Amino acid sequence: MEIMIPVWEQTAAPQIARNDLKLLKDAEVALVDDNLDVAFTDQVELKLREAYGAIVKRLIKPLGSAPSPKSLLEEAATCRVAVVGIGL
Repeated sequence: MEIMIPVWEQTAAPQIARNDLKLLKDAEVALVDDNLDVAFTDQVELKLREAYGAIVKRLIKPLGSAPSPKSLLEEAATCRVAVVGIGL
């Protein structure tokens, strides 16, 4: 699993976030689910839980293609880590 830092600047290469995913052990991770590819998101959640020991808090957007509601973002902000914008 590779974790990327989303940036909007014009850069030639994406930035890589911390690569020591062992730091996720027992950390609460908000997994924002756009509800567009549930099977894929299920696998991401499973990997975070089983391989890295994260405590996953799955937050499902009411409408996948719309921005997340403020209440969902506030809930995600209570976690140590937030995973947003999962892509294949």
